[in-house]
Amino acid sequence: MSLDPNYKATFVILNDIESHGLVQFNKEYHDGEFFKNFMQFKRAFSHSISEIVSKMDSFQTRQEETVIFAIYSELSFINSHLDVIEKFLKTVISPSKIKDGFDENTTLEEMLKRICNKMQYPEKLKNSIRGLFLVDFRHAIAHQRFLIQKNGHVVIYPNDEGKKQILNIKDLADGVLQVTEILDAMVDWSNGTVRKQDKKSSVLDEVVGDLTKQVKELDKRLDRLA
Repeated sequence: MSLDPNYKATFVILNDIESHGLVQFNKEYHDGEFFKNFMQFKRAFSHSISEIVSKMDSFQTRQEETVIFAIYSELSFINSHLDVIEKFLKTVISPSKIKDGFDENTTLEEMLKRICNKMQYPEKLKNSIRGLFLVDFRHAIAHQRFLIQKNGHVVIYPNDEGKKQILNIKDLADGVLQVTEILDAMVDWSNGTVRKQDKKSSVLDEVVGDLTKQVKELDKRLDRLA
């Protein structure tokens, strides 16, 4: 099994940043206890959301309400990963090596922009990195520019035809896997290891299995609600 493209892309970017001398450990942003707790939380979340969806028929509340709850949970799961990814970058990037530096209020979008400018990446690559780190998605969720619909879709930037996107439950599951792969790559990179190509980590394997089941269950219910 080949490495996930999001995992590989993250490794390439981090290695390039290191080769250009931008890496520095900033202990003020490092919180080992929180990070360990977060890694435990994400496994528990995957198991819990899968169980909730599998038992949706037995809930007293209406199915569409449970669908909305599941969708909002996934939005929060993705955003929480992006928060940790932002914190990771602030932990390993030297603020003195990028223009304007950064502080605790600097957003992930600003961090990526400043890093990309320092690396003198072309616009096409900058846009690819924005997509990799779900910058537009994060901005929409953080600034309440999204709508959750009863049919199980999420519309981001509903009032901006240039940015408007309609995401279904499968798109959100893909987003969950994307941020999980990015964070896994960051952890492996910081530990000086690379995932073997012939197998996934046990945690990610469980996440994939749970989300696959979740998507199948939700698709069935969304068909009934349509």
